[in-house]
Amino acid sequence: MPIHVVPLDLMVTLRAGLSRFTESLSGFLSLLFSRGVFVRFDEPLMNLKGATEASFKLGGGLTSFALLARVGVSTLSKYASVSQEFRENVIPVDIAVEADRRAGSPVIIGEAAHQLGFELVPIAGQTAAKPVTEADAHRVLKETMDVSQAIIAARSDGKIDSLERKQISQEVREAIRALEAVLAGIGEEP
Repeated sequence: MPIHVVPLDLMVTLRAGLSRFTESLSGFLSLLFSRGVFVRFDEPLMNLKGATEASFKLGGGLTSFALLARVGVSTLSKYASVSQEFRENVIPVDIAVEADRRAGSPVIIGEAAHQLGFELVPIAGQTAAKPVTEADAHRVLKETMDVSQAIIAARSDGKIDSLERKQISQEVREAIRALEAVLAGIGEEP
């Protein structure tokens, strides 16, 4: 293996340039972090905020829910936001329960239970079963196809980012909800 000799003055110049580059990069990264770019939420908080957004969507959206909640649309939006600015805005239990009630399933409360190592199970006889129809079959097909399309779209660039993970989770929850309705309709506990 050949040995390369680099003149000392070139070595000093390279070292000084590398030092300036490192300082500039460090300053730039600090600026990005201070403005909320590249801030990484801890996974449990991200999952809870994702579940909150999913519950809001399943329940008909923020605007309609705000009419029933004790807080307005902007506050509800903060509960689901993953922005650094609203990181500490986590949905209160009473609002989470009402949001899940509107959504038709315990999306937020279920995520909280999961984070504590528990699983929610419906109380026998509490869910009103509707007979299974062709519309249920079509809904299951549509919702599972939405999951498939979300996965394919997310994998198109070879990686799944947090926004894509959130979209896939939303579609999966909607598919699970459709499948649970079928189970309830045939007399099986979800």
